Amino acid sequence: MDYVYVDDLYDDVYRTPPPVDKVLQHGDVPEEEFEIREVLDCWYQAGFVPFIEDQLEQINFWQRVDEFKRLTKTLTLLMRCRAYQSAVKRITSQWQSESLEFRYVHYLLHKVSHP
Repeated sequence: MDYVYVDDLYDDVYRTPPPVDKVLQHGDVPEEEFEIREVLDCWYQAGFVPFIEDQLEQINFWQRVDEFKRLTKTLTLLMRCRAYQSAVKRITSQWQSESLEFRYVHYLLHKVSHP
């Protein structure tokens, strides 16, 4: 299939990066990218941000740790599939490389690539 922003399902970089504010449509990128975008968003919003931002309440802290671990395990499991791994590399290429979330996701990518 021909995509607007990607030449191949396994490309690690965009042919032309999609505008950050653009809502992607079917055919813009492989289906795996839509799927992993949802997983990354869930991991970030429900796992990463609550774990990093609010560590004041000890009871909630351990619940957040467990949720972060669970979501990270799901993300890591999916990234073992090369199509998802490539999609994550493309997506994170538009993130700020000095951000903690970028570095952590790339740590996970390295971990699944070099078991």
